[in-house]
Amino acid sequence: MSSSHNLKSSKLLVVLGVTGNQGSSVAHTFLTIPGWRIRGVSRSPSSDAAQLLSSKGVEIVKGNLDDVDSLVTAFIGANAIFAVTDFWIHLRETSNIPKAQAAGLSINEYAYRLEVQQGKNIAAAASSPAVAKTLERFIFSSLSDTKKWSGGKYTHNYHFDSKADIVSYITHNLPDLANKMSTVQIGHYMTNWRGGINRPRKQPDGSFVVPHWGPINQTPQVPFVDVNRDTGVFVRALLLSAPMGTHVLGASQMGTYVEFWTVWSGITGSKIRFQEMDADKYFSEVPEAIREEVQDSASYNKEFGWTGGDPSVVDVTAIDPEAKTMNLKEYMENEDWDMLLK
Repeated sequence: MSSSHNLKSSKLLVVLGVTGNQGSSVAHTFLTIPGWRIRGVSRSPSSDAAQLLSSKGVEIVKGNLDDVDSLVTAFIGANAIFAVTDFWIHLRETSNIPKAQAAGLSINEYAYRLEVQQGKNIAAAASSPAVAKTLERFIFSSLSDTKKWSGGKYTHNYHFDSKADIVSYITHNLPDLANKMSTVQIGHYMTNWRGGINRPRKQPDGSFVVPHWGPINQTPQVPFVDVNRDTGVFVRALLLSAPMGTHVLGASQMGTYVEFWTVWSGITGSKIRFQEMDADKYFSEVPEAIREEVQDSASYNKEFGWTGGDPSVVDVTAIDPEAKTMNLKEYMENEDWDMLLK
């Protein structure tokens, strides 16, 4: 069989953010699935990360989420697209601070607007006639609509609502793309402990104290995710096992922070105790610019759950019973804990 025939008979998956956590996981997963070709979109095709993926068989093309034309070019011929946007990259960009101030916005609101616009740009490119003629599936990495599911109680969870508002925009304004869309609501990164306010604090006797917001017996369930490994598992299930319009929770394992650190204690042999704190003390370490955001997000998850109780969001095993995700114990055994232990 000729290589040209192979190209025609295989399907093309275009992956945005291919050098990031989610995109690289999707690319690596689909490199192992017969019948799929991967095209990765990167702002910096010459970067080490992009070149490493290229050496593994990923076609790397240049694309920018602020440039619709570049996205159209990157999407040409796609049978499926995996799209992801990043709120935090806008929040961390120091040049955005004076721009936000000039616009009379908090940096959170400004980052929200930038992310939503990039989502609209992706949607515009995916809806263009040149792309739409081959596109069969559109998978978007989203989060739940905090304002909607909390009945307006929580209004500062911008990094959730930005993604939810992109989905809403597509649903209400681009019906053809909406008909091809499924979403994955990626959970709480297992690696977030590295900069997290609830990481264990080493004591003089070698034991650890773990800050805990509120009573231990009221610790909420959290969808922990090994994002570098399991994003590909979720997208594989959506593309290969689920009908269009399916929404899956990107959870490797459900658990509580108490369970998370108890497993850690067992793996590392560290003695721990939990210290209950009120909200003011617990969130006091969070930088002031994002404190309200982080607290609203945590409060929303505690009261309404990660998905807000959205009945349309299902567990990955509901669409692919064979899906295997990383559990907390496996993650703990493979993580480098030196920065905590030392």
